[in-house]
Amino acid sequence: MLNDGLDPDQRIRILPQPKRKKTGLWLALGLVGVIMLTGGAGGAWFMFGRSTAIPIDTETEAQIDASQPCDTKVSHFAADPEIVVIDFPNLTIQGLTLDRVAALIEKAHLPRNQVLDDVDLREAIYDCGDTIESYYYGHDYKAADLARFFQLAAQQNITLNAHELWLKQLLNQLGWLDPGAVGALITLPAAVPPVTESMRAVILHHEISHGAFYTVPAYEAYAESFWNSLTDVDRAAFISFLSTEGYDTNNTNLMLNEAQAYLVFTPDPQFFSAKALGMSQAQLDTLREGYIAGMPSFWLTPLANETLPVSAPLKACQTN
Repeated sequence: MLNDGLDPDQRIRILPQPKRKKTGLWLALGLVGVIMLTGGAGGAWFMFGRSTAIPIDTETEAQIDASQPCDTKVSHFAADPEIVVIDFPNLTIQGLTLDRVAALIEKAHLPRNQVLDDVDLREAIYDCGDTIESYYYGHDYKAADLARFFQLAAQQNITLNAHELWLKQLLNQLGWLDPGAVGALITLPAAVPPVTESMRAVILHHEISHGAFYTVPAYEAYAESFWNSLTDVDRAAFISFLSTEGYDTNNTNLMLNEAQAYLVFTPDPQFFSAKALGMSQAQLDTLREGYIAGMPSFWLTPLANETLPVSAPLKACQTN
């Protein structure tokens, strides 16, 4: 989920605004000072060798919406425990933890079999006009892709930062580094500027649909069927939009996954609109209504017409 429409700035992006000028400020993946100060996921604790189990709660969308964590919080999603939600206290820690994963798995014009080192990752982020915070506003990955990331990083002797090593510990604790593991990781940041409370709710909703795509085969099959049923013109419109968002348009599975998430589960024109696709509102409404009407009946289906946020958010961070 991406976003670059706010100052100072996945997988939602604010509709195109003038990009920020690149600055010399880089919260470097390898800088000890940043890692020591940020705390939360993979902070100073790792450097001091602490390896206790990471606490994992179980929460509904409403409970996650209502939270405002001071520290990184991990939860199983109540409707589908195979979906694990990481709720970060800010965009910086989220970026330090997952931007390198994003570069490998789904960012355009980057290698799909090479984990970037710190220098190459910094260049990749800056080349598309982003910062570590804005590269993605929300993330989603299936267990197998995360396992592959860490396998490649080890094979290629890539030095990972403490936040990424924390993520590896979490995946190992979940059993997701084992062959054949099934699971979906979705993430979101707390409502700390530039992220607002309403943005946070939309990001979560969008990412939940990705989680379902990864863990419910019938839903993935439905999304693929819908994608294939689109006219060439409509499909091209989605591909063009997703290209502007920096996604790898050669990955058809990624295209149809993002299409369902934006079309149905991103109910905010700040993030997605008919104009973004170059079509009328009536055309977009027809596509959306048709998609919802044909959805298989399971826990995600009622969320398609849910009003956001589903619960009132807290105004200040709250420790676990």
